[in-house]
Amino acid sequence: MYISPINSNNNSTAFGHNNPWADSPYNKKEKITVAATTALGAFAGMACHAKIKGYSLNPKRMFRNIDKSYWNKIDFDDVPVIMIGAGSCLGGLTGGYIIDKNKENRKAKKREALLQITNISLPIISTVQMSNLGEKIGNKYWDKKRPENLQTYRTKLPKGLFALTGLFGGVFAANIIANKINEKIFHQGKGRPVQASDFSAHLDDFCVTARQVSKAKITDYIQKLVPFALMIAGNEIGNTTVENADS
Repeated sequence: MYISPINSNNNSTAFGHNNPWADSPYNKKEKITVAATTALGAFAGMACHAKIKGYSLNPKRMFRNIDKSYWNKIDFDDVPVIMIGAGSCLGGLTGGYIIDKNKENRKAKKREALLQITNISLPIISTVQMSNLGEKIGNKYWDKKRPENLQTYRTKLPKGLFALTGLFGGVFAANIIANKINEKIFHQGKGRPVQASDFSAHLDDFCVTARQVSKAKITDYIQKLVPFALMIAGNEIGNTTVENADS
């Protein structure tokens, strides 16, 4: 999958993306360190959200009734995704600092962290908000006298279409905003392009979209993968260096 990048220096269009994990100069032990801190950060974010929602963090109570546990009951929408994503990014940044003392590489990691957090937050917010707008439009313009078996299209189809629009619009908007902030804070003239890997963190958004159309069990199973998908961002941050940051 190749995505047209947004470059803050010019209006030209090019294709391609970097892969900090594959291009990483770090050894296996260092990569595992980043993966471990990323996982700890992501699950810390999830634990914080679980506590806020009133779920117990006591292992005995957590596993006593799995059906009523946080993992099974929660919908991974905007708030939990942002909290878990932020934890993943901070965990990856921490791991990156542990394995690399080079100031320039650390600066590159901070830039990547800023972009990844923005890339996680804005798209999920725009996805949820656009989905809600689609539902309102469906309710407003649907003919209530239509057959009962067609009512599924009253809100679900508009919600799904609007959610997809919010997702893709949010990804590119997040990229533009993050690059502008990077220019101001890090004085980095070259904007980092939208990458295929950026969409890996949006399984949550696709799941939200799917659940607008159907509450089938498959979408419930898919969303359980959201915390793991969000760990990709943290791993990319920890493995980013000056050489692979904008390649």
